[in-house]
Order: sequence, then structure tokens, then C-alpha cells
Amino acid sequence: MVKAPFSYFGGKGRIAEVVWSRLGEVSNYIEPFAGSLAVLLANPKVPKIETVNDINCYISNFWRAVYVEPDKVAKIADY
Repeated sequence: MVKAPFSYFGGKGRIAEVVWSRLGEVSNYIEPFAGSLAVLLANPKVPKIETVNDINCYISNFWRAVYVEPDKVAKIADY
């Protein structure tokens, strides 16, 4: 389980374990409100397809940067 790197208003990090215990194993996970991705990151099993979205373009760009250039994001965050 990976913990979300930051808290987010309306985040579901505290209940992520409960969510996955009730959903079970899924082959296609869709997260329409990405935020900190707490639920997705807490998934004990990796689904075949993961789709995330958020209306906040800064959140979307943050996660895209983490995916594409994780070392650069870590360096900038540590600045």
C-alpha cells in the first residue's frame, strides 16, 4: 500500500482500506475525482486498467509529472 503524498479536501484516505475491502479485486478502476489518489494508491492489487480524472488541472498536471518525471518532482518538492 502506498500512502498519498499530501492530504486533500474531501479526501478518502481514512476510509481507503474499507473501500477496497468492499470493492474487492477490480479489473477496471475509474477515479473521477483524483485529488490525492488516496483510494487508488491504497489498492492492495493493481487493476488491469486505471483511469483517473480531476477538474483541477493543477492536480492532474501534478500526477502526470509524478508519472513522467518522478525524480524531477522529488527534487523540486525538496527545494
